[in-house]
Order: sequence, then structure tokens, then C-alpha cells
Amino acid sequence: MQRNPYLEDRDKKNNASANLPARLNILLGIALTLMIALIVQLAFLTIKQGAYYQSEVNRNDETIEKGNTPRGMFYDATGRVIVGNKAQAAVTFTRGTSVTSSTMRGIATKLSKFMTIDTKRLSERSKVDFYLANKSNNEKITKIITKKYKNDKLSLTTEQINMYEVRYVQKHDLAKNVDQNAAMIFQRMSGAYTLSTTFIKESDVTNTELAEIGERLSEFPGIKLGTSWSRQYPEGNEFKTLVGTVTNEATGLPEDRLHTLLAQGYSQNEPVGNSSLEKDYESILKGSASQTLVTTGSGGQIKSSQIKYNGQAGDNVKLTINARFQSAVQKILEDNLPGGDVEGAYATVINPYTGGIYAMAGVDRNHETGQKTADPLGNINHAIVMGSVIKPAVLATGFQKGVISQNNTVLNDQAIKIQGTPAITSYWNQAGTPTPIDAETALERSSNTYFVQLGMKIGGQTYSPGSALGLRPDAFQTLRNGLGQFGLGTKTGVDIDGETAGYRGATTGEAQGKYLYETFGQYDSYTTLQLARYVSVIANGGYLVAPHIVGALTQGQPNSDKQKTVWTATPKVQGQVKLDAGEWDTIENGMNRVANGSDAWNTGGADMHKLIPKVHAKTGTAETVTNGNQTYTESMVAYTPGQPFAIAMAIPGMNNYLDGTNGKISAKIIDAYWQYVEAKPNSK
Repeated sequence: MQRNPYLEDRDKKNNASANLPARLNILLGIALTLMIALIVQLAFLTIKQGAYYQSEVNRNDETIEKGNTPRGMFYDATGRVIVGNKAQAAVTFTRGTSVTSSTMRGIATKLSKFMTIDTKRLSERSKVDFYLANKSNNEKITKIITKKYKNDKLSLTTEQINMYEVRYVQKHDLAKNVDQNAAMIFQRMSGAYTLSTTFIKESDVTNTELAEIGERLSEFPGIKLGTSWSRQYPEGNEFKTLVGTVTNEATGLPEDRLHTLLAQGYSQNEPVGNSSLEKDYESILKGSASQTLVTTGSGGQIKSSQIKYNGQAGDNVKLTINARFQSAVQKILEDNLPGGDVEGAYATVINPYTGGIYAMAGVDRNHETGQKTADPLGNINHAIVMGSVIKPAVLATGFQKGVISQNNTVLNDQAIKIQGTPAITSYWNQAGTPTPIDAETALERSSNTYFVQLGMKIGGQTYSPGSALGLRPDAFQTLRNGLGQFGLGTKTGVDIDGETAGYRGATTGEAQGKYLYETFGQYDSYTTLQLARYVSVIANGGYLVAPHIVGALTQGQPNSDKQKTVWTATPKVQGQVKLDAGEWDTIENGMNRVANGSDAWNTGGADMHKLIPKVHAKTGTAETVTNGNQTYTESMVAYTPGQPFAIAMAIPGMNNYLDGTNGKISAKIIDAYWQYVEAKPNSK
């Protein structure tokens, strides 16, 4: 019998219809089971955990918001304010816990209509971020990026999408027309981390800006009208170079310390010490920030704030500098500086017993334009070939090595003729005629050839006319060690960054002959502060004392103008030069004769001779080349016996030889000391 296809198809449909209720029942059973499970879960959450979730909805977060406080001030040794603070109106922004870039963009855009800020430091990246903070712009660029990479079958993370968005905006220069004033405000706001306060504008806020913004504070969440402090210099702006500078909202954090400062909690445009003492004592000057307890709701909105700690202004730094004396020394240098090729002048006045620096003044001079710039730190970072001022240290080394004795210091001043080196003579004995002189006369006349012969003896050779140089291999090091006892050629350890140790020339090969010039200060270079420490050793009887400029740290007291001293500097002895009393007498008598002697070839000069009380001194002259011309450095070290006073000064690049400028300037500085620092003693 043939099969009936119709009947077979009908049977299949009937069988399928018969199975439908069974499948439907299974699906309904699954749905019913899931519904029951959902009801049970809802009941559990409502009954058992309802209170917990209700508390989460009503939860308040408490966070500490930090504010800013005035920086500590700088005082001079007499209590005068050198660097103070000037309060001024400011506009600040405190970033809430849920503030987004889009929110900040909206605030910045509105705020820019009522306030103008400097846009010089607006970065290209901030312009891009400002552009993308616009929701419409962001969605459009995101769509382009995701579509492009979706077609490439790549899956991107949120960070990757943001990176490609920035690149896209930069490539197509889409941010070129953004409102730069608004973008700069946005950049400053972005520099704040959660619940920190940063300055939007910390200076030059106009009365109109204050009024316009004050009327609309409710429209600018996180914006406040506050106070900032800028540095002021009651004793003159020249102290800015010595003490250093502080960044402001325009300059931002220093690039070389940016990441470190951000890690320490600074915001992008928070003031911070940028150089010299302001930088070195940042942690002390910064003080402690005010603390406000901020309560925020679950949505991030600020519900309340309560001041928990008003903050503490930074501790103050009291210097050993005498402000009036410092200004006087600076003016003396500027007013008496010669012209021509002169590169500047530097002077340090120090207490030889404590190391405290009374004044450290300097002038840098552009020999092409004649322009003078205050350069007090040139005393620590400008190394100079100083000349004969180092001769007392060479004499001391000779005593210590036993090549000369205090009972017989006589040597001939004569022309020094060593094979392979130019002849060396003293300025007062150009003919080189052998002339017996003792050590004191050699200091008074500044005999170069006396100290060349003394130096050769230290190096293991007695001078013989026309002989070859035959020094011991360690001669250079031996002499430098002798000078190093007095601090020459080593850093002083002064409490200011940027000090140099000077320059030490080569000692081998053709440079071996330079040893002869080292003996009278015509080779290695030193800083003026090194000279001040060096002459202090002679003044205090042989102790190498570290110089310092910070004398104490003080702390302001609540409801009082008085300062509490929290730290005081004490003398730091770095070494000792050991000589017999008679050997010290020889050095001191020679320096006394320099400043007060009557020898026909006396080097002290009339200005130094007139000083009362009398000083001991040593002059120096070094031959140099400046601007292609033969020039000279004139230098001077001096001290007043028994008094807490010593001075070192140098003038590099002079065109005239032995014109007495060093004596004239030194005498004026010494007179100023007795006028401004302490009363002149009666003794002569």
C-alpha cells in the first residue's frame, strides 16, 4: 500500500500539539520558581537588611579639609623683619568628594564671566581636558574612537579610550578656540585633590571681582573668597636674592620637584620655597594647615563643616645677618666698584668665634653693559683665584713641616729661575737682586719669591738658580693639605645650598710647574666665604669654625607678639691648626704690619692704616685674563684682634694693578661694622 504524505504530516502536527502543554507547564514552573525566589530575596532584603540599606542611603561621610596658613618670616639678628607676609584677597576652590571634570568645567565657565586670571601658564593639555570635559564634545569623540577601534576588533579600557580621545583632539586641534580664561580657571581647579583647597587667584583680585563673585557664591560650589599671603621685603628687595623666592599661583610648583611635592600633599599652584633659604627651610616655614571637618552626604554634597584646628603659621627663621649692615656693605660694593673689565665684587663679614655671618654681599657686573646685579650668593658659588691672601697659610705649613723656624725665618727675595718655567720676581724687586727678608717683612711686602722658595722647601727641594724642578711626587698634595687646614679648597658647610669647593688645577705633566704659583695664590681658586673662614682661623687662634647664616628658629605664640625660640645655632668646630705660640705671633705680626706698617713697600694702603681700632690684614693680587685683556683680582682678608670681627673680600677682573681699591672698600666695610653691628671699642 502506498504511503499517504498528508496523513503523515497531520499525525506529526497532532503529536506536536499534544506535547505543547507539557513544555508550557515546564516553563511556567521555572518562572514561578524564579518569582518565588525573588519574593523571598526581597523579603530578606526588606526585613533582615532593610535597616542597613536605609543607613547607607542616609550615610554621612566625614573628611578633614585642609586650609592654608601664613609662611614663617625671616628676621635679622636684631629682630628686624627681612621677609614678611602681606595679606591679600584671594579666590579659592575646595574640591568636593564627587566633583567631576564636567562639574569643574561648568563652574570655571560661569566663574570666568566675573574674574580674569593670568593665562601665561595655561598648558595645551589643560585646553584639551577642558574641551573634553564638555559632555557633548566628550560623547562625540568617544563615539568616534570606539567606532574606529570596534571596526579594528579591539577592546579598549576606559583609560585607553581617554588616551585616544586626547590624541584625537590634539591631532585635529579641536581645543584651539576654547575660552582660555575659563580653561585656566579649570586648570587651577584640577590641581586640587579631594577636599583640598587651592588658589584660583591669589593676588590682584579687584573689588569688582570680589563683589560679583560674592553675590553669586551659591552658583559656584566649592568657590570661596579667602586670604592669601605674598612675600614682602621691608628692608629692601636685595634680600630676596639672599633669602630666596617663593612660587605663586602664576608660577606653580617647580618642575624639578613637582612629583615629590604632589606626593607630599601640595596642590599644583600652592606656594612653596623655590630657592636658597626659602627652599632649604620649606618644611619649617610652611607651618601646619588648618583643619575643617566636612560632612558629606551619600551623593557627595557638603552638608556641614566645622573648624577643628585653626592652623599654625610656619616657624620663623632668625638670621645672623644684620640687615642694616648688609645693606650698607652691598651699597659700598656697588658705589666703589671700578669699571672696565671688572666682573663684580664680593665681601663676607663673619664672627670668627661662632661662624655667624653678619653680612654676605655681592655684585655681579656685566663688563659689556656695566649693569650691576645684586649677587650675595656669589660668595659661596663663585670661585676666584685670590692671590697672595693665602700666604699666611703657606707660612703656617712651612712651620709645621719644619722647613723654617720662628727663630730664623730669613730667606732672600730674589728672581726665581727654574728650567722650563718663566722667571718669577716680586713686584718691589723686579731686578731680582738677592735681598734678605724675614717672614714678617715677606708678608708686609707680599714677597712672591720668598713664598716660592718656602713652598719648594715644603715640597722637598731647596731653590738653586737655574736648576730643574725636583719636587717630591706628593708636593702638591702636601701644600694643599696645609692650605686645607684653614678651609681653603673645601666646602665650608654653610647652611645654604649651592656652595662650590672651588677649583683645583692639574698637578701632573706640564702642570707640575704650577706648583710654584700655588705657593703665592696664583693657581687654585676659592670662594670669598672660604677666605672668611680661613682668616677666622687666624683670628680665633687656630680653630676652623663652620660659617652659618641661620642663627635661630622661633615660633609665634597665641595672642602674643613674643617669639618662642625652638632652636639656636651653636659653633661647629671642623678642625684645628696647631702651631706654637711664637709661630702664631710671627703670622699675626706680619699681618699687623700689612695693615699698619711703615715699610716703603707696605701693601696695606693708607685707608687701612687709618682704621681705629687697628686691624690685621693680608692683601692679595692675582693675574687673570678677562674679556681677552690682562686683568687682576684684588683681594683682602682682615680681622680685629680680640673682637668678633673678620672680613674677606675680592674684586675679579680689574684692569689696574695695585690701585688700592681692595683697601678702600675694606676700610669702608670695617667702619660700617662699628656703626651698625657693635659699638667701636675704646682701645686702639
